[in-house]
Amino acid sequence: MRSGVLTLAVGAMIAGAAGCSAPEKTAAAPAAPPAAGPSPVAQGPVQRVVLGDGRDRTASSSVQDWVTYADHVLVVTVTAESRVEPSKKEIERGEGMIGRNAQLTVDKVLWSAPDAPQAAPKALKMAVAGWVFDNHGNRAGDVKFAMGGASRLEKGHSYVKAVEWVDDPCSADPNVGTWEGLGSGDTIPYDAGVVGAGEFEGRVQSLDQARASFQKGESALRKQIAGASVSSLLTQLRTTKPRAEAVRDPRECDLTDR
Repeated sequence: MRSGVLTLAVGAMIAGAAGCSAPEKTAAAPAAPPAAGPSPVAQGPVQRVVLGDGRDRTASSSVQDWVTYADHVLVVTVTAESRVEPSKKEIERGEGMIGRNAQLTVDKVLWSAPDAPQAAPKALKMAVAGWVFDNHGNRAGDVKFAMGGASRLEKGHSYVKAVEWVDDPCSADPNVGTWEGLGSGDTIPYDAGVVGAGEFEGRVQSLDQARASFQKGESALRKQIAGASVSSLLTQLRTTKPRAEAVRDPRECDLTDR
């Protein structure tokens, strides 16, 4: 395994929203009011978020999906982020997407597959959803972009995340590759040690809000685990049998960005 920070590719999902061309995906309504009683997550000001559609790289909505495809399940905290400037064409057009890279520190390794090809990393650098911009009319300024049904991975927030090692198709060295997520269901908010509470779709939600929003999604695991202890998730990971992995087409070597 290479030392230092590893790159986690954005291949877990393929965005289906281009620039600002999908206003119907804008989540402009304010978040639901917090439930009565103390919340484990501080509620900040409501921000406008543009949501996009995507295609999962692999199944990720159940515990069985995780133990089948993931090599490790980690507790991570986003410690830094950097902006990736839009293309020249987008700038000239006055609308487009601004990328973002997130730096993740691995706080704990919850579970590892017995046949994991690489030891769990200590840190990850990954390309994540950034912002959209539209400088026409009165819409100037950057607006958060997030994939629908997924956490955006924001600085200061913690998550439980499943990752898989993917070999570099341009190298014969098994130690050369990237850590990648599985799909939209591979991440569960985990602020203040509360499973489910934290950032989701670019907004900070309390546990009660998380339970309500997860009921609308496709992830059976999130619906089941929200509010439970992380040890109960670990028990499920240890006792669930993986199914046979579907055969996937091998990746082709692409030297465009090298």
